[in-house]
Amino acid sequence: MATIPLLVLLMATIFSAAPPVAGEPPNVVPFACKAATAAGGGTFDEAFCLSTLEGSKSSVGAADYADLAVVAVDLATANVTATEAKIDALLASNNISGAAVVQGLQSCRALYGAVVRQYQPECRAAVKGGRYGDGKKCLGRTAQAVAACERWFQQRKVASPVAAEDVVLAMLANLAIALASIAN
Repeated sequence: MATIPLLVLLMATIFSAAPPVAGEPPNVVPFACKAATAAGGGTFDEAFCLSTLEGSKSSVGAADYADLAVVAVDLATANVTATEAKIDALLASNNISGAAVVQGLQSCRALYGAVVRQYQPECRAAVKGGRYGDGKKCLGRTAQAVAACERWFQQRKVASPVAAEDVVLAMLANLAIALASIAN
């Protein structure tokens, strides 16, 4: 009689390890997010990681953490490109109150220009090529540019019109760094 419960336990273990649909790879996102959150040192939480990666169509075919690191780099690039466009639109609108805000946006624009045209392409190439150390350094420069943008506004006690975008970009850069760290 004792063999029946053991057999049931063994069968349950075997079938619970099987992918949900035959022929499809298992979803690596939940495991990656758990490990990346631990590696991220509190710069983002697991819910952010899950919603970001599960919300991206690019994550669907990801086979491993390295694939997800590239997805995170691409999401950061899309964010910084959209934020750069928002800054351009704000500067062109002439609806900005105060010279300090204009100067801050111009400063951020210069930083974001470097991120869009130099850092992020380098970051993607490094991570895609398996050079995770180089990718993490590059992504660190992206995160530093975001911090410098926000610091400009904070030092002058002026509200940043791109604060929300900067918070998300910093988390995306840190997510990509964490994923690159665990992809080794």
